[in-house]
Amino acid sequence: MFLVGNQQHTLDDKNRIRLSAKYREQMGSNYILMPGMDGCIFVYGADEQQKMLQTIQDMGSSFDPALAEWIRSIAEYAATVEADSQGRFMIPQDLLEISGIKKDVRIVGAISRVEIWSEERYLARRNNQDHSPAGLNDLYSNLHKAMTK
Repeated sequence: MFLVGNQQHTLDDKNRIRLSAKYREQMGSNYILMPGMDGCIFVYGADEQQKMLQTIQDMGSSFDPALAEWIRSIAEYAATVEADSQGRFMIPQDLLEISGIKKDVRIVGAISRVEIWSEERYLARRNNQDHSPAGLNDLYSNLHKAMTK
């Protein structure tokens, strides 16, 4: 799976959103929504969801209280949803509140998942990125290191 790009979108009056056809082709119509990093919502399709859930389940066999609380916090706000015939699905109110989403959203491909951001948080994050040649060199340096391990 290789999910890339971004699109602006607006929640409808029932807090529904539609993923683009290019994302739905790769992810199907069943998703798990979870609180994500930096205030976004992570959206996993069925294939990635199984890998991710197995990893969390394996981690959960630990008796580490901090890890148990993290798992509890993620699971408590997670939701499974199925897109309707028009590709729409509802985002639960708890996740809207956690992510600061009111109406305008940005849907971002993040390789193996999709992220849903409030437009305001998305723009703030993007404005803090270093798009200079040196900044991009640093990003690619990290990628190169990871690829050569």
